[in-house]
Amino acid sequence: MGRQTLRKFVRLPRSPMKLAIAGSALVVAITAGVVVATEVGAAASGTRVVPNGTLCTAPLRADQGVVLSGSSTVNVGNGPVWSVRVASTASGPDAEVMRTPASTLPPTSVVPPAPGTWFFRGCLRNTGPLTTTIQIQLNPI
Repeated sequence: MGRQTLRKFVRLPRSPMKLAIAGSALVVAITAGVVVATEVGAAASGTRVVPNGTLCTAPLRADQGVVLSGSSTVNVGNGPVWSVRVASTASGPDAEVMRTPASTLPPTSVVPPAPGTWFFRGCLRNTGPLTTTIQIQLNPI
């Protein structure tokens, strides 16, 4: 790709100061991209779940298991029910491997049913009569 072809796609600053600023912005953008790309886990924060509704995280590959934690606003009557579901593929059928009722769930480890490749989802089912706001975090062990 020659200089003229490159100019069609990228407009480079002509002054050294503007070039230095543009280069710094590119380094910051690349660094930020690396941080986002290396982030692990699945989460939902400030999400509202209606009565009898369920919210689950995206599938997370974690061959050694996961740690689920979360919290919800206090609900009248029955509280939320937390669960972890596991599947052998990201989009395949899953099965519940952990369930517990609690408004706040401390970090709870869940291991896979057998050695292999597994995809986990953390879920919350709102069994109360009011809409609840939740935070849910699922990380690999």
